[in-house]
Amino acid sequence: MKSRIITGVVGSVLALVVLLLLPPIALNIAVAAVCGLAMNEMLIVTRFVGHRGLMAAGVTFSVAAPFLLLLNEWIGSSMPALAVMFLYVMTLVFIQIKYHDTLPVERTGFVFFVSIIVPVALSCLAYLRTFSLSGRLSDGLFYVFLTIIMPWLCDIGAYFVGTFLGKHKLCPTISPKKTVEGLIGGFVVSVLASVLAGWLYQLYLTSQGITAMVSLWQIALIALLLAPLSVAGDLFASIIKRQCHVKDFGSIMPGHGGVMDRFDSILFVAPVMFILVHYLPLISG
Repeated sequence: MKSRIITGVVGSVLALVVLLLLPPIALNIAVAAVCGLAMNEMLIVTRFVGHRGLMAAGVTFSVAAPFLLLLNEWIGSSMPALAVMFLYVMTLVFIQIKYHDTLPVERTGFVFFVSIIVPVALSCLAYLRTFSLSGRLSDGLFYVFLTIIMPWLCDIGAYFVGTFLGKHKLCPTISPKKTVEGLIGGFVVSVLASVLAGWLYQLYLTSQGITAMVSLWQIALIALLLAPLSVAGDLFASIIKRQCHVKDFGSIMPGHGGVMDRFDSILFVAPVMFILVHYLPLISG
């Protein structure tokens, strides 16, 4: 427990430094590192790929993913990102052709599958950082903060409620400790914490003389919609670990396990959040 708390504190401090004190590109770099480590963990733990060229291609694309939208913005066209995607796909194809005698096609397909889910999903954190309909950078920071606390507090709420009140197992064959009561508790904590974050951000905007309004009911609705996705990400990671007979994806984060163990609940939350804020603006004005 001590190492878990220390790691959590250190990680939180580093995250705040990246988000608040460094330029926006710093988050892209941090997310690129997380994507590369997470992808490497997934491929090592599964012990399924076993081909260095294939693994190198997957990890390289994972590191590049957080910069694709930036590349589009810098050049003013979507073609560079599409070109990188096509180059990556063709690299996998040529590796498959060259090593067709010893490399089953399902292994190549698995690398492509994981390299889309993990880096593309986590890259949405970096993309949210610079998104704002008003042009305020603080709005992007708020979106990132909200995207992170929703799944993490849902997980924390589910743990404590499930520990003290849990009686009915949610998915005993996938994650034996998860309960229906914990799930409901996690949802409630996630919604309340998200609304509180929105209220605090409204106070900040008001203190700065900004007349923009934060829609608390929309935040509550999004939190309620995204909470099941955070659980889905957790269960998806649990399935992989259970089938591979491992407890954690790695040990780089003492007390937490690997990078994927900390970010699995964000996998499906971040991309959906990125889409929702484009069509359901949480901040007006």
